[in-house]
Amino acid sequence: MRPARLLPSALLLLMLALCPAARAAAPTPPQIVVIVDQTPIIIEAPKPFVDVSRILPDLFAQRSNAIATGGNRLLAWLIPVLSVKEHLDTKVNEKAPRCRTLQVQVIKDMELPRFDTKSFKAIRDENKAAYREINEDTVETLLGVLDLRQLTQKSGAQNILGAADLGPDSITLCIAMGTEGSDQFGGREVETAVTCATYMLLKGKIIYLSVSGPELSVKELRNAMRLTREWIVLLRDRNPN
Repeated sequence: MRPARLLPSALLLLMLALCPAARAAAPTPPQIVVIVDQTPIIIEAPKPFVDVSRILPDLFAQRSNAIATGGNRLLAWLIPVLSVKEHLDTKVNEKAPRCRTLQVQVIKDMELPRFDTKSFKAIRDENKAAYREINEDTVETLLGVLDLRQLTQKSGAQNILGAADLGPDSITLCIAMGTEGSDQFGGREVETAVTCATYMLLKGKIIYLSVSGPELSVKELRNAMRLTREWIVLLRDRNPN
């Protein structure tokens, strides 16, 4: 039964800060459970990212519809907790603020089949053969020699920088891209960003993870790769086979 009288929020926060037992009893964010075909998969993201599909239903629907046109289904969209307020202030017909974002998708054509390590390895080897192999140590050299000026000239332009090995039974494509931008004074420009797009075998299903950074730089790409590696480990821990 809910108590008849709630403590003032400031007093409650003080009690939680001073009392270890109260901190231990504090509620934790609910787990996200998504269904791929008939397989439940627990989604948890590294801190400070939180799922906003219910907090920002209009923006989630807008993003989901855009992804569906490309043949994918959006399962979860996560942003840093400090960016939630900026998104809450965004109307559905406005461009969302730029921030680091995580997404979980499933490719519709690959949702029903089940895969094992052997069949996934064939997909992974095909992608590794098609693109140069990169890692955190080679990112600076790579971005220094590539001519990526076209990304600042056309919205939607992409350059697959290479394939990275960031965890078992996964393959990550590191992508630089140009996206449509605007400012508060009516200006239009093309903004650059980076994304680590990961295909991951989990509980017999291939899910698609994206970790996006709001700028094209060595620092942001390295951060996306490290965050992807951490996320893969976390998802495997939450979804044992």
